[in-house]
Amino acid sequence: MPSMLETFSDKMKRINKLPELRTKIFYTLMMFLVARIGTHIPSPGVDIERLTSMVDTSDILGFINMFSGGAFTKISIFALGVMPYINASIVFQLLTVILPKLEEIQKEGDSGRQKISQWTRYLTIFIGAIQGFGVTMWLQSMGLVRNPGFLFVFTTVTILTAGTVFLMWLGEQITVNGIGNGISLIIFLNIIARMPAGIIQTIQKISEDKFFLFKGIFLIIVAALIIAGIVLFQLAQRKIPIQYAGKGFSGQNSIASRTYLPLKINTAGVIPIIFASVLLMMPSMLVKVLPASDMKIILERMFSTTHPVYLTLYAALVIFFTFFYTAIMFDPEKVAENLKKSGGTVPGIRPGLDTVVYLEKVVTRITLGGALYLAAIAIVPMVIFGIFNIPAFLSGTGLLIMVGVALDTVQQIDAHLVMKDYEGFMS
Repeated sequence: MPSMLETFSDKMKRINKLPELRTKIFYTLMMFLVARIGTHIPSPGVDIERLTSMVDTSDILGFINMFSGGAFTKISIFALGVMPYINASIVFQLLTVILPKLEEIQKEGDSGRQKISQWTRYLTIFIGAIQGFGVTMWLQSMGLVRNPGFLFVFTTVTILTAGTVFLMWLGEQITVNGIGNGISLIIFLNIIARMPAGIIQTIQKISEDKFFLFKGIFLIIVAALIIAGIVLFQLAQRKIPIQYAGKGFSGQNSIASRTYLPLKINTAGVIPIIFASVLLMMPSMLVKVLPASDMKIILERMFSTTHPVYLTLYAALVIFFTFFYTAIMFDPEKVAENLKKSGGTVPGIRPGLDTVVYLEKVVTRITLGGALYLAAIAIVPMVIFGIFNIPAFLSGTGLLIMVGVALDTVQQIDAHLVMKDYEGFMS
């Protein structure tokens, strides 16, 4: 059995021999560099030092800062990150299910999807402007602006909205010309970028405790178990046996082949976690803009990342988006129809409607398991790390996004390598 290092070295050599794949990876890395440079270009007129200290002491602001890769503490041109784009995507995915007209447009093929993508971009600009306005109002209300007024608001909202649009374009370019899902990779990059500072901050916090060694070992074990659980569930599959009928040499029907229909336990990947996290940031940001009052204090507590209300809403949204996104990605009727056309059947299940019912039953059951797993991975570590006052990037959410996106990207690279191997056999 080859070692992990030998396997990695072999794959790197194979990648290096494929100019197309090598170009895609290089392009993605260059786009990463552009995205990171943008986080260090600040928007003018903000007291960065005071803002940084406020972010360090706030769970929600720290969470927002994690998704922006540290851009929020500088109010850089990428301070909003890709959150407006994700919110716009959520809106249109929900509307596609609710409005039959949008569903018809989506089923038109590439032209329909391009229309919806274009409308999503327009909505991203609108949402980005609203969120940018909310951020500027909050900055002024907290006294973090040197020269508050209309000019500051107009300039900052324009800069933040333009930054979001540029990041959206960057993500789309990575998806088309690079490797992996561009938007997910940008979020992955932002979380990774916060790791060094987060690790130092974590060490500083737990080093003040007399049980420093015990806490350090405990956190390492918890993080390792979370990563192991993520990898296990992300790669787990339910294999449904499929047999195909064919013709023998005598002209009689015979069993030509038997294979499997792989159904991932977590078909939705990291999308439910990203959607739920970003969606819950919106009320938290709105609360920050409210004038000081007892109600504001209550709402701030409710939407802190360790409050039962926040955790319950978070788990509910993760479960909802897991089922919702799985329903979009997997269509039992289409799968059953394709099986019937190709002569494939599930042993013991009649083709057609019975196969649809069976697939729906199986998918619902494994999706429930996947949804509960995602909710547990997101919530349990958040509670544990919240007790130890650990930065957000080490939460289940941060780890799940990092590991999940990394696995998806590696699988895409593997798919390119496998496809090239098959081409080599055919040539």
